[in-house]
Amino acid sequence: MRRYLPFTSWDKLPSCGVLGLVLLTFVAGKIGGRGGYISIPGSLSDDGLWWSRQLCLVLGVMTMARLWFVGAAALGVSLASAQAVISAQGCTSRSFTIPSWFVEDLTATEGGASFSLLNRATNQTAEYTCQGGNCSAEEEIEDLVASVQISGTRASVSVNQTWSCSDRTPETKFTAAGTASVPLTDGKADSSPLLVKGSLLQPVALTPRYNEGPTGHDTPGCLAKSENPSWVLSHVIWADQDGDEITSVKEQRLTFILTNLANGYEASCMSQGPVATNIFCAGTEFQSFTIGRYSISTAVQFDPATYSVTVSQTWFCDDHNPAKPLQISATGTLPLPLSCTTEPIPSSPTHLKKFCTVPTTDSTVSLTGTLGTVVTLQPYSIEDPVPATQDSCTLSSIYSPKWQFSYFSTYNGSISFEIILQTNRGFRYPNPVYQGKSAGDGWWECEMGYDGGAQVPEGPLWPYKCQFRWDEGRKELSLRAEWECLELDAENPVRFSGVSTATVNSNIVCEKVEHREYTDEPLGEGEELTIPEPVGVVDYCYTENPSYAWVGDVKDVTWTSGKSL
Repeated sequence: MRRYLPFTSWDKLPSCGVLGLVLLTFVAGKIGGRGGYISIPGSLSDDGLWWSRQLCLVLGVMTMARLWFVGAAALGVSLASAQAVISAQGCTSRSFTIPSWFVEDLTATEGGASFSLLNRATNQTAEYTCQGGNCSAEEEIEDLVASVQISGTRASVSVNQTWSCSDRTPETKFTAAGTASVPLTDGKADSSPLLVKGSLLQPVALTPRYNEGPTGHDTPGCLAKSENPSWVLSHVIWADQDGDEITSVKEQRLTFILTNLANGYEASCMSQGPVATNIFCAGTEFQSFTIGRYSISTAVQFDPATYSVTVSQTWFCDDHNPAKPLQISATGTLPLPLSCTTEPIPSSPTHLKKFCTVPTTDSTVSLTGTLGTVVTLQPYSIEDPVPATQDSCTLSSIYSPKWQFSYFSTYNGSISFEIILQTNRGFRYPNPVYQGKSAGDGWWECEMGYDGGAQVPEGPLWPYKCQFRWDEGRKELSLRAEWECLELDAENPVRFSGVSTATVNSNIVCEKVEHREYTDEPLGEGEELTIPEPVGVVDYCYTENPSYAWVGDVKDVTWTSGKSL
């Protein structure tokens, strides 16, 4: 039997918006691929297709924005609740995301060392002196053990600490441990503060994930080369068509690859409209989930009359000292040395099209810039996790676990609905659940829909295993579910289980519909998809309000950490 499960999310999007998302993904892929670029055909005759692609690309971006706002509205989230912000950035949240310490003013002394220690989760500080590797604080801190080992011109600092956070209910106890080393010059640490990254030992065992940061930030020589900023423009193509707007389109297009020689960052650049003055550039930041809070930004202006290009770019370097990361801005201008050919447009011979490239041996142009502002950022902030404004999967599951249900329906007695964890979910839509095999006593196994096994960086926000029961008289949906959260440590996710019961407080309407039998056999060569003839009439029931969603608290929650499924 061939069975075609209904698309309960994608079919809500405009088709061109979906195409736009595909194109956006494709463009991002081309940007990310080394040496890849967006090419312009030598002939400009297929204008309609090109502009359709641009329109759909824009609609794709608009669709992504729509997904966010519609999803946020469905969740009932407040984008800027002061209480949520404080909670998400409090002691508990920081203890899960950055269990770590700053070691400041580390100085080697005769037979020992001295330093200041700051717990980044609790903001608790202490002054330490060490003899023979063992350290003691001027004001002793309970459940904190620190040690320093000096070997030649290098110091290694180890910390093990237990603390409690009471900004959430219930109060949570944490234990973390970590070690870091640093070179010494004249008895003093080369980097201050020194970051000691910790691994949690309780309440769960995990090592929080840090970001990779923007491209090339720690590339050797990043800062030194940035003092004399320069770029290379490659794959430069300029096309100018004077169409009659009837049989041919009037348009200008400029495309090229921009490479920053200080950090190796590449961006694909292309004009955005019929007059190519503002050039859009994008690099790996459009397809990476681990860049962090700082992303390289590029602005390009182009003068079609003089072929002059002005590049303004901001990037980041911490290769010299991660404790003192820098944000660097620079600007450069040059006229492109283009070689052009001009010929009539076949569909409109009185109008011309011009096609230009760079005639150099390697088809590249070098651009020297002028250094602008240089800003010192917070220590280690380039790779630090982005400060939370809302709870993510793990904290939501521990402190306020809730499932959001929607699109409840029954078809010929078989139940289906959509589900997603009520948390900071970004662009994620709920996932469909269908009725599977009987689990006894009115319970049914969940058969997850098309995205049930998705392994995106933050992990699925729905169960990997569940059972449900429907009480038609009370209109209650009960769920026994197991799920996991990967956003803190994908290798050792936090795994949860719990039970939820929620009432469908919406009118359920029913109608008779024609029933068709589908097969799940693959189509044969040359075989076309056909809709089978009806074989009967069945009841189809659904919530009267199609956008109705309801929330169920999760009770009896248990959680642990372990290897990813």
